[in-house]
This record gives sequence, structure tokens and C-alpha cells, in this order.
Amino acid sequence: MDGNGWKDSALFNVKEKAAITWAEEVTNLTAKENDLAFEEMKRHFSTEQFVSLTILCGLWNLTGRVAEALHLVVEPPGGRIAFQKGSS
Repeated sequence: MDGNGWKDSALFNVKEKAAITWAEEVTNLTAKENDLAFEEMKRHFSTEQFVSLTILCGLWNLTGRVAEALHLVVEPPGGRIAFQKGSS
């Protein structure tokens, strides 16, 4: 299954699919051109929720872009972040 299998999955309802689609559009910098995704978000979420999700997506993408630019490996492929013993 490719990365788009969720679109036809019964595991997600219409509202959840709208949020996932919007997150992809924000991540791919194509949200401005996707009126359908924008309207679906307005249909299923309050303005506050819509803005919050958009900001969250932007901040998450920012952290990835900063890490990539600084050559940081936040979580190695196939592995998890190894925290220091005793740290909280």
C-alpha cells in the first residue's frame, strides 16, 4: 500500500480525512490552491480549530526543515530517539 491508502480506509471518518488532507496540503505548500480542502476544513472544524491545526502543521514542518538544514538526525531511520538514562 502506498502512502495514500488512508484515503480509502474505513479507519478514518470524513472529518479526520479532511484534517489529514489539510495537513498534507500545508506540508506540501499547496494549501493555497486547494479550495476543496479549505472548504472541507471549514465544514468540519471551527475557525479556532482550523487555525490551530494549520499552525501546528506549520510548526511541525518548521522543526523538520530546521533539523534538515542543520544536518540533525532527530530520529534515525528504523530507530527511536535514545534519551539519556535518568533524564525526564
